[in-house]
Amino acid sequence: MDLGKDRGLIPLTRTEQKCLQHCACGRTDQEIGEELELTAREVASVLSVVMLKLRVPNRMAGLAKAARLGMLGPDAR
Repeated sequence: MDLGKDRGLIPLTRTEQKCLQHCACGRTDQEIGEELELTAREVASVLSVVMLKLRVPNRMAGLAKAARLGMLGPDAR
């Protein structure tokens, strides 16, 4: 898995972007699901797809890469 290449990333859907933002804020899958009217399992699935699109092995690497790429808004702390 190449963590260095940032070109050619597949765009994220709105739901994927929202889940990523909430994840960056430290919310659990359950909390994100309640906010977005999804189950915790659906949130986990959405975030798995996000990690595939970002070409990273896990959420921590995904959040780091998303931050580096400017994908996380100013509210994501």
